[in-house]
Amino acid sequence: MEKIKRLAAAIIPLLITLLLGVALAQVIHPQSRLEIPLEPIMANAEGVETLDLSTTTVYSVYLPVMVNPPLNPKKGFGAKAQPACNDLVKVNASWYFNWTSWPDSTCSPDQKEKFVPRIYNADGMAFLSVAIDNAQASGWLIGFSEPNLPWQGNITPKQGATLWRQIENAALPKGIKLVSPSPNQWNPGQHGYPYGHQWTWYMVNEYKALYGTNPHFDALGWNIYKSKASDIKAFLNARRGEALDRGYNVPFWLLEYGGDCGSSVDQIRSTMENTNPWLDSTPWIGRYAWFANRITTLDSDGVDNKKCSLVNSSTGDLTPLGYTYRGY
Repeated sequence: MEKIKRLAAAIIPLLITLLLGVALAQVIHPQSRLEIPLEPIMANAEGVETLDLSTTTVYSVYLPVMVNPPLNPKKGFGAKAQPACNDLVKVNASWYFNWTSWPDSTCSPDQKEKFVPRIYNADGMAFLSVAIDNAQASGWLIGFSEPNLPWQGNITPKQGATLWRQIENAALPKGIKLVSPSPNQWNPGQHGYPYGHQWTWYMVNEYKALYGTNPHFDALGWNIYKSKASDIKAFLNARRGEALDRGYNVPFWLLEYGGDCGSSVDQIRSTMENTNPWLDSTPWIGRYAWFANRITTLDSDGVDNKKCSLVNSSTGDLTPLGYTYRGY
């Protein structure tokens, strides 16, 4: 009897060790394994009872761990302040522009493709060759900023046509794609300024009169600030119809957009939340850029627009809007 007990005591630990080893092997590949029976091993004077082992199959399921949502190729921002590329990471955005021909100096060389250079106004033409060089990484160059406003781009449609011809001659042979100048959202004649958002079509007419063909646009740029997402959508849909009527079935780049920065953060966030899903789901929206990453100064009307910032310029932390924008 003592011999049987000693034999059982020796066998049971070996069986348990064997079963544990087989179980651990299931972590990598599903396979049959020994399963411990519910009944214990019994020993008596006649000997050790036969141990029946059953088998089962174990499958391991591996779930992905999502650290950041995937980058949205449409989403970017206007970079009013450094460090632009750090802020891209913070809000999980894909690209930026800064109204100049040069990328943010704080960005590393391997981040060049995230920058899209711009010829801001007529004076910016002096740096056209620089802009072309810096456009090689992203493949894109943006035209004048709000040329319909005297305190912004300040270019007449006829002047814009002749300057655009120069940009085409420099950019197109090198394979650079062109985004049209982006007027603001004012109607023609509003506040005493004649062209409004129709500036682009006035320029198209002037260009065609000079050169006998339409100017080359790979994308059409627009700026708009509205409190209601429905107003932003209506504005862009109207411009889309005008573009198609003129033969421009090209993507739209929303180069500046936002809510009313003089209103509450909740109101601005509501504008973003009701606009961004539409921008993402609309196939003819190529890119969009929130204004802005960090706003540190008053605008031309003396309005403090800091509430529209995505990143707090003092702390470097995301603002409430920045957290919302990060999710798109």
